[in-house]
Amino acid sequence: MKHQPKIMRRKRQKNFQAERIIAFLLTLAVFFVTSFILPLRPSYSDFEKRDLTQFPAFSVQSLFDGSYFSNIDLWFSDTFPFRDTFITANSYIKQLYGIQPVQVSGNVEEGDVIPSAPANPPSAPESSVSETPSSEPPAESEPSSSGSSETPPPAPEIDVTGEVTQSLGAVLIVGDSGYEYYNFNRETADQYIGLLNRAAQKLDGTAKVYDMVVPTSMDIILPESFRQGLNTSSQKDAIQYMYGSLSPQVHSVNVYDILKAHADEYIYYRTDHHWTALGAYYAYSEFAKQTGFTPLELSQYEAKDFPGFLGAFYSDTKKNPALTKNPDTVTAYVPPGDISMTFTDKKGTEYDWPLISDVSSWAASSKYSTFIGGDNPYTIIKNADLTDGSSCLIIKESYGNAFVPFLASQYQTVHVIDYRYWKGSIPDFVKAQGIQNVLFLNNVSATRNASLVGKMDSLIG
Repeated sequence: MKHQPKIMRRKRQKNFQAERIIAFLLTLAVFFVTSFILPLRPSYSDFEKRDLTQFPAFSVQSLFDGSYFSNIDLWFSDTFPFRDTFITANSYIKQLYGIQPVQVSGNVEEGDVIPSAPANPPSAPESSVSETPSSEPPAESEPSSSGSSETPPPAPEIDVTGEVTQSLGAVLIVGDSGYEYYNFNRETADQYIGLLNRAAQKLDGTAKVYDMVVPTSMDIILPESFRQGLNTSSQKDAIQYMYGSLSPQVHSVNVYDILKAHADEYIYYRTDHHWTALGAYYAYSEFAKQTGFTPLELSQYEAKDFPGFLGAFYSDTKKNPALTKNPDTVTAYVPPGDISMTFTDKKGTEYDWPLISDVSSWAASSKYSTFIGGDNPYTIIKNADLTDGSSCLIIKESYGNAFVPFLASQYQTVHVIDYRYWKGSIPDFVKAQGIQNVLFLNNVSATRNASLVGKMDSLIG
């Protein structure tokens, strides 16, 4: 009798195990039956903002090469009934364990098909905006972003994102990092191609024209297998299309491959759409080689760190907590030499300013403005250690800010035009200043924005 309680406990355990097995099998049966109810299968994911895999069309070739059944497997798993509900539940469970799910902020737009053949835009398309030519950089009438010309203020209110006529599109958040979606726009890309070809034609015999289109973190950091399930255009294909459509007078600078080769390094910010100065350095090394210079080693620069940066992804996703947990560090590299810089702000006031500003005490959103004083219509940088008369003009949006300081060690004079704010004629300016090299630098998202490309186009004349 004394062994009866032990026997009963064993029986209860066996019954409990049997009940769990039965419940598990019943759950599998329900899922099995549900999976074959075709009307319940979704065709679009609101959570991931994309069309789901369609049932494959039958062909004899796909049957024999095995792809037909592989595509059926993909369709079966990608369109499982109540898919978004399960993903949301899974995300909630992960949050309980401190694991950040994949999220999408903003509306994902469909991009145009990227042509495989180069474009042949008109050699001299009409400018979309009329501007008065000028060889000097007159300023726009906008509020000043700085204070006294004698003593720079501690933290001027500088537009950090630099996207005056452009806001970020949809943002994908994976863990603690944001990635901007990219949708190719054929018409705008062709206009960009046309203005570059026209600029090179106008400057033929005066200056060499270079073009650098910088991919964003979406194409470089995220694995291709991950991006295949996203509604984002191939930046590599888009850049190849634009480069392949340029005239021989425009020298394209391919930075996609070198950035991809360093994808495991800190070359893009997690909370912001810009590249880091390290990413810009790798791109600069490609530009230096193409222009016949030997780039300095990174160890020859003085590194300055400014932690606590929360950039455009953070602000544009309404301060997503996934990005708050791991702020970026802005590292700037100060080139060696006797280098001075002056910029003209949007109100027309000139300021002597450090090439790299100490932004330690600035707001978390402002730290990218350590580079060349932020976004200003016109900036000139002089290296007193060089007397060879070398000069370069960089025409850029905010992506160029982290790139410019590296040019200061290569040229005696570096002119910087932010085409979003500057007014005048770029060909006239180049000729008046005797500039030898002209570099157009844009991140790939700028080349799909009609407003930005139109403004750039208007400066070519």
